[in-house]
Amino acid sequence: MTVPNGWTPVRKDFVDPATTRCHARSPLGGRHHGFPEGHAYILRDAEGHEYPFGADCARAVLPEPSLLETVPDYTERDVPPAAASLPRMDKDAARKLARRNTATRYVVLRMEKVAAVPRVQPTVRFPALEDLYRQIARGEPLSDAQVTRVLGIERSASTPPRLKAENLLDVYTAHTKLERLIAESNNVENIRFLRGVHDWLARHLVLSAAQIAAAGIVMHPHAFRSGIGERS
Repeated sequence: MTVPNGWTPVRKDFVDPATTRCHARSPLGGRHHGFPEGHAYILRDAEGHEYPFGADCARAVLPEPSLLETVPDYTERDVPPAAASLPRMDKDAARKLARRNTATRYVVLRMEKVAAVPRVQPTVRFPALEDLYRQIARGEPLSDAQVTRVLGIERSASTPPRLKAENLLDVYTAHTKLERLIAESNNVENIRFLRGVHDWLARHLVLSAAQIAAAGIVMHPHAFRSGIGERS
């Protein structure tokens, strides 16, 4: 939804902790704070441009601070965060919101986030979701019928485990962390190794616990559990 002052909360996502700064200025000294944890809320302005905000800064520009808790979270499969506060709403409304966010996130993961991983297997992008992806990109929420359609695709027995929502979140999380480590490393052998792990991730959409440990990335304790048993 677009709020009266032009800012639209879009999602919670990964950002580069080394270079990304909050779009809002701190009232203390006017400085833009960073994101040491690598997570930010993404808000869209009236012209359609997206900017990163910290939680408090985002709430400050929204007429209803609770709007921030209504967006899809693409960082959910990072190391377990502290429990987030949820906006007050009745059970039916909360369930409807959760379903819409789950469906929206699944479409964006398959059509953008994971589909954009270099050398990723082509089965990730699903043409049947193209119209819904374009709708989401325009800032138009999915209807109840569209949500049901997307969740039906995700939960279908014909959708492989590695293309389910949870595993795709793990792929996106690992991809983000590996890209960050590659950019930060100045050791040629280490870069080559990390790129090898990244290529494996792109081809197989899964990493073993040994690969995760060897790469030095910190993941959710149950990362890739849903996809690890599937044959490559």
